[in-house]
Amino acid sequence: MPGVPDGFDKKELYKCLQCAICTGSCPVSRVIEGFNPREMVLNYILNNEQDEVLENEMIWYCTACQICSERCPHEIDISGLIIHIMNHAAERRNIPEPLQKQVARIARTGRAIASTPRSKRIREEMGLKPLKEPDAGEIRKILSATGIADIPDNGK
Repeated sequence: MPGVPDGFDKKELYKCLQCAICTGSCPVSRVIEGFNPREMVLNYILNNEQDEVLENEMIWYCTACQICSERCPHEIDISGLIIHIMNHAAERRNIPEPLQKQVARIARTGRAIASTPRSKRIREEMGLKPLKEPDAGEIRKILSATGIADIPDNGK
């Protein structure tokens, strides 16, 4: 079946019908209404709703903290399945704009968050060495190898 990760037995999810410990334990589901890891995975794999799930920006709210997988009494790797779903969404270029900007910034500067004059001053005041400049060229090679190097860089 398309969308099922290699080595994953779809039958395992039939154990996952009512417990919802993964969603109840999820820190994201506590603060974002409608975020439901169990429902995403079940809809994607069992209910054959891949397109709907891949187009839903909600999948990107997962922090990959692994709590859902660690708490699952059936030892289903919910977090791994959600990452699998995210990868498929990325292959389709269904990546939220803020994340696209973040990747473009990393490719351009080697950092997810720009170093500011204030942070440089604070480091100096604390007696810390300046941060080494990352090798943005090496990072671009990694991004290219992963297939995400062509995310548009809008300069932001």
